[in-house]
Amino acid sequence: MIRRLNIRWRLTFWFAAAMTVLLVIRSFWIYHMMERRLATITDVELNAKIDALEDLLRKKFELKDVKTSLERYADNQRDLQIEIESSEQDVLFRSHPGSQIGVDKVRNIQPDTTGRQYATNLSKDGDQRREVITVVPTSLGQVTVRISRSMQAERNEVWEFAMTLLKSLPMVILAAFGVGYLVSARALSPVDKMISTAKDITANRLDKRIDVPDTGDELARLAQTLNEMIDRLNTSFEEMRRFTADAAHDLRTPVTALRTEVEVSLMADQTVDDYRHSMQSVLEEAINLSRLAEQLLDLSHEDRGWNYDEQPKVRLDVILQSVREDLHKVAQQKQIRIDTQQVRPWTVKGDQVRLRRVFTNLLNNAIQYTPNGGCIWIEGTSTPETTTVVIADNGIGVPAEDLPHVFDRFRRVDQARNSQSGGTGLGLAICKSIVESHGGKIWMESTLGQGSRVYVKLCTSKSVGGQSIAE
Repeated sequence: MIRRLNIRWRLTFWFAAAMTVLLVIRSFWIYHMMERRLATITDVELNAKIDALEDLLRKKFELKDVKTSLERYADNQRDLQIEIESSEQDVLFRSHPGSQIGVDKVRNIQPDTTGRQYATNLSKDGDQRREVITVVPTSLGQVTVRISRSMQAERNEVWEFAMTLLKSLPMVILAAFGVGYLVSARALSPVDKMISTAKDITANRLDKRIDVPDTGDELARLAQTLNEMIDRLNTSFEEMRRFTADAAHDLRTPVTALRTEVEVSLMADQTVDDYRHSMQSVLEEAINLSRLAEQLLDLSHEDRGWNYDEQPKVRLDVILQSVREDLHKVAQQKQIRIDTQQVRPWTVKGDQVRLRRVFTNLLNNAIQYTPNGGCIWIEGTSTPETTTVVIADNGIGVPAEDLPHVFDRFRRVDQARNSQSGGTGLGLAICKSIVESHGGKIWMESTLGQGSRVYVKLCTSKSVGGQSIAE
């Protein structure tokens, strides 16, 4: 039942229940302390009475005089029951001849430092009496003095107090409910404001933010976390819109070229060579469309995530050597020298095919944008936690204002590309997705007209799988 209620009512119920339990425990504690306090007061009173009896017994030397004085004293202390026994356990005096102290059972016998004993007796009629026992030396020898007094009045007082607490319990519970509801309502009012603001935030209104209360508590952190999440969503939606627009633009260009080429071929009579030339143009545009579709599909696969932990260990030096051999002829055509420096048999945990694609794209870019006769270096360093591979060239470089965006999707740097490059603007974006899915990091350093350096940092096989490398 409680789980079906909203948080406000659940807090109210729990607050009321907690307050009720605490008040009941406190009432029992007060009841117990009152009993102990009344017993202490009764003991003090009985001690004073027994002191008076000791003085009286020490002053009298004849048994007759002792009994006369005790009878006179007992007449003045109607609430006391007095009993005096000799050392032979003969009863010398009893204030109420028909009664006997402690005839039922005795509990809580507590001797003190003076030799007196304190006990709580229950008589046959259920009366609870407090008793003090002491031994007094007299002219008649040592006698045992026992006095007791009924505690019924004190018990009645404590019981009335307990009943008063019990009768006030419903009012206390109602008050706890009221206070709990007010407290929970005040505590959750910022949450209501967050809910109201969150309802107004849609995919088309991601500019709104939740007000962060200036309290520094959990609600403030919740509001801040929600705002950060909205910022990430806004960034993702903006990237999605830009990605869609860029993809549409990149798809429109080859589609328009295909349509134009076909329309021209159909509108005019052409020779076989003309038709062959048109078909060649159509084929080139179809190849571009196919490559763009494949790269978009690759990015879609990368965005869906990848299980890093299930991948085996691979040798980076083997991958780099294979990539270098594959692109050797392409580099040779431009008379570009590829030097491998400080590349050791490093091992990382990852997918060999996908990592091979990363370094193939990076090395191919370096060859493409390095002038004839240039040079490319492949370097690397390794620690127990990470392995870093650097692909550097002395090519045309990238402008400083474009450097932070070179790994964005469909991002092209005009000064670094030409019309024959055939690039789609997705190669570096795919490299970034693959590296980050391996828990790694990729970045570029470049100087316009002097060359570029691309860094790929990966977790070594000793590192925990899937853990991103710290900035």
